Amino acid sequence: MIARPLLIALVLALGMQDDTTSDAAAAFEKAEARARAGRYDDARNEYKRIVSKYPGTPEAVEAELRSRPSAFLGWADVVRNGPSKNRIDVVLMGDGYELNHMGSFDKLSEDIPPLFARQSTFREYYSYFNFIRAALVSADSGVDGFGREYDTALNGHTLNTFAGHVGIDRSLVLNVMSRIPDTDGLAIVFVKNGVLGTGGGGIATIGGREVKTIIHEFGHSFGGLSDEYETQQSHGQGAARDGINVAATDDPKSVPWAHWIAAKHPGVGVVEGALGRVKGAWRPTSTGCVMSSTEGFCVVCQEALVLRIYSVVDPIESVTPAPQAQRVREPYTIGDDPFEIVVNVMQPATHSLEVTWWILPEARIPESGGASSRYGDTGTAGPRDRRRREKLVEITDKPASNSQNNTSGVHKLVLKKNELEPGRYRIICRVKDTTKLRGEKWPWVLKDDLGLLESERGWWVEVAKAP
Repeated sequence: MIARPLLIALVLALGMQDDTTSDAAAAFEKAEARARAGRYDDARNEYKRIVSKYPGTPEAVEAELRSRPSAFLGWADVVRNGPSKNRIDVVLMGDGYELNHMGSFDKLSEDIPPLFARQSTFREYYSYFNFIRAALVSADSGVDGFGREYDTALNGHTLNTFAGHVGIDRSLVLNVMSRIPDTDGLAIVFVKNGVLGTGGGGIATIGGREVKTIIHEFGHSFGGLSDEYETQQSHGQGAARDGINVAATDDPKSVPWAHWIAAKHPGVGVVEGALGRVKGAWRPTSTGCVMSSTEGFCVVCQEALVLRIYSVVDPIESVTPAPQAQRVREPYTIGDDPFEIVVNVMQPATHSLEVTWWILPEARIPESGGASSRYGDTGTAGPRDRRRREKLVEITDKPASNSQNNTSGVHKLVLKKNELEPGRYRIICRVKDTTKLRGEKWPWVLKDDLGLLESERGWWVEVAKAP
């Protein structure tokens, strides 16, 4: 048995520990709020105070990292179009910005979303993106290279290319993104004193304020697109290889965009000159592309970008009531009051998504596939990476309704028991982006092997027999 004085001391110590933990959390929240508001000097002072006043707490451990000469101080929304769980979060970062220059990066970050809002492909899906600013302070403003080294947040350095392209330490960028909730591994990094840009693996790196290269480098890092220009910029030659928008062959049946040629799109063919080569590599068009030097993406790149967007964003934003996996057997009951299902869908800028409803008697339910049938969750949202989905199988029954021009984004199905025979039904709602814009002859996507443009939710309902 613990002696009473010792027990009292232990209880008091635990109480003090709880108070310390709570105070440390409150102080840390205060420091982050200051960083979010752009009060970076105040935030750093608060982090340093947390280190000395609340040693041993998780907040003090993180605050110590944020007190270093080059450090991550916090983050803030630049543009928030919706919840991160169904948006593409792009994190904007600056390297080589000293404490008294961080405000200039804040202003730069405000200029980036409008670039996407003006670019024709991204403008149509602008509401699918969030832009987030990471507050990064660097002790120095230089770029490593030519025998000089600087202390910067992301280790900006000069690459061994003819033109001296700028690079960063990828692991440091990923570490920053890991400290921001629900990001998608996508970043645009501005190296203050760097030149030119590079892009790949989710990270676009921009030298200085080269805004003209941002969309191009994002095409690399986000869309996996290749260069369509002919002039060598010393990224390295080697053998030409196939990519989404480049080919190592001039055979129109073998290039990655063969389906556009087979469809006889008038602007698509096999044009020599790509990957920094005049000879030996081919691109889809002669009219130009962002991946060369123009402002618009060619149709092949545009198709790839739309599919990449839908690899992250589900066409269905939210539903009420909660959907049910097909394997779940507990139905919603349709009683005297009407039973209403509401589906909110994503809204591109100038076209509406197609929404189709089926009311299927239990005996006629197909194996309807769904977002994640391999996981037994058919009829629900499925995995976050929508490339892991299985394609929806065809439903041959006639739909109860179909909507292609609802600009509100809100779709409802109302069920009344006097309109249905007693029994169990599977309600299926499918939403699809046809990518067919008004006034345009061709859809933006011709080939969707993974079924990314379509999504499904399902519900069980039951109409009881009359007593």
